[in-house]
Parts: sequence; C-alpha cells; structure tokens
Amino acid sequence: MLSRPLSDTPMSDTETSRIPRSSSSIDAWRVFMTAPILAVVGVCYWFILPVIQSLIIPNAPGGENGPWVVRPILAFHFGAMAVMSAATLPVVLQLLRKACGSKDAALGAQYDPLHGRPLIRGLLFFKAFLLFAVYASALVFYLFSWKMIGPDGIEEHLPWTTRKHSFQDIVSLETIPDGERSESIRQDGPWYSIKFKNGPPITLSEDNEACTHDELLAMTTYIADRSGLKWERKSDAQKRIDPHPKVIWETRHDNGAREHEP
Repeated sequence: MLSRPLSDTPMSDTETSRIPRSSSSIDAWRVFMTAPILAVVGVCYWFILPVIQSLIIPNAPGGENGPWVVRPILAFHFGAMAVMSAATLPVVLQLLRKACGSKDAALGAQYDPLHGRPLIRGLLFFKAFLLFAVYASALVFYLFSWKMIGPDGIEEHLPWTTRKHSFQDIVSLETIPDGERSESIRQDGPWYSIKFKNGPPITLSEDNEACTHDELLAMTTYIADRSGLKWERKSDAQKRIDPHPKVIWETRHDNGAREHEP
C-alpha cells in the first residue's frame, strides 16, 4: 500500500496550534480584519446599550418641572461598550481562525508571540482580567444605577441598594459655576455636589448622560428651593482658562491707523 509523505499531509488545527512560527502576511491580515470588525461591534453596542438601559431605568417627565431621572455619567457608557466588545472578541477571533485555518495548515504552524514566555503570558492574562473586571463593573453601574429627584426627595439607586434622602437631610450644596474649574478635583463647571447628614454625597453635572444644561439648572434650582439652602461656590473654583485663546494681531499702516486681524 502506498502512502503520501508526511510533509504533504495537512495538519489539524490542534496540531497547528502547537507549533510556533514567526509572523507572516496572514497574521497581518487577521489584525487588519479584527480592528474594523471590533469598531463596528463597538458602535453597535454604543447604540444598543441605551435601549437595554431604558428597559431597566424608569422614565420621568424631566424638563423644567420634573421629576427627573439622572442617568450615570458618560464614562460608564464607554466602559459598558468596552466590556461588551471585549466579550465579543473571542467569537471574532474564532471566526477568523476558521477562515484562516487552511492557510495556517499550509504553513504548518500558527503565530504565537508569547511562545516560551509563560510568565509574560500569565501577567498579560492577569492584567486583562483586572481590566475586564473594571469594565464589567462599569456595565453593571450603567444598567442598574440612577438617581430620581422628585417631591419626596432624592432616591439613589445602586446595583446593591437604594438610598432615600429627604430634602431635610441635605446639609450643604456646593457648586462649580459654568465657565469655572476646580483643580483640586479636576472638574469643570457646571458641577453640583449634594451632601447629606448620612451617606456619601452625590454629584450632578452635564457629564450625566442625556442631561441637558436646562434640565440641570431646573433640577438644582428645585433642590435649593426644597431644601431651603443656597448653592455655595467651591472654594478653589476659578475662571477656566481657554487652552486655545484667540490671538488678535495689529497691523499699523503708514497713516497711523490700526487694523485688527484675527
């Protein structure tokens, strides 16, 4: 019985994965394809997550008269999108691996940049796990945390508990006015902090997703009126310096007249 030479026999995915090799054009193609696919996946999650959130977080009239629902800050939206995209990454890689399986088999190996480096591989997996945990917590906060401001006071909903504060529980109101900045907390105005007799303070700003300037002004005015307190300017708040100031050049003509040029 005749048999083909061993070198002509195609290798299985399992055998191929065990043999390392240097990078090649097929690996560059994988990276080139993975990046735009993940970008599209991220954009899809960016628009899908608010729809999922709207099924969990209650609606409120808002506007000038309230009551108002204050959603998490925009950073949680980015974190939620990142963790969902990262969870989709193994599926994308598996599909690309199947698409490139024949080419890897033809080369007789797969590219493994960490071959023979178990400590570096373990460290990278550990860092990836920590980063995934941080973004996963952002997803939980994005979907299951919000604040409700209404006639009965302020309700702070967190993934593990709900805190209810009456307006009489407020001990101080602190603000960074619009156009100013506090370097101690690296925060631009408008920004508002509400401190209670018990429990940590809560903050309101335009960083809260879907919170407009007019709604923020209506909420904070309502809180001040119901609590009987005034918003106090944060002690280190100063006028924000424009990082790109407009420079005006002056051109002097022979007759002594001056012309301003932007």
